[in-house]
Amino acid sequence: MKKIGIIMLMLFCVLGYNIQAQTTSSQETKTTYTGTGAEIEFVSKSVDFGNLKVGDVKVETITYKNIGKKPLILDDVISSCDCTEVDWSKAPVMPGKTGTIKATYTAKNVGLISKRITVLSNANTDRVILQLKGEVK
Repeated sequence: MKKIGIIMLMLFCVLGYNIQAQTTSSQETKTTYTGTGAEIEFVSKSVDFGNLKVGDVKVETITYKNIGKKPLILDDVISSCDCTEVDWSKAPVMPGKTGTIKATYTAKNVGLISKRITVLSNANTDRVILQLKGEVK
């Protein structure tokens, strides 16, 4: 009787594991991109400030385009440090239209520049990271 109980217990464990694996894989396929919302595309995800001197202020304009089918709204644009200020239009960017982000970098310390700007939006790709680089001499 004990052997039958142990065999039944093992059988239920194996069946339970198989059911859970099937459920997980079916959930993964439900999150595929349909392409019906806003979508953001950058001309370049990298900005090169070039060579600067301590105290220099460099302003670069980063252009993006809404290649989706609904209005694109930038929820937030976050700089990785206080040496870079960002400004962007809060108005929705219609499908096929472009928008800009203005990045203002103030050179405070000598060395290589390696900073990030994180762009949060309602796009299907809702988080994009832009790289800022250069050198302060």
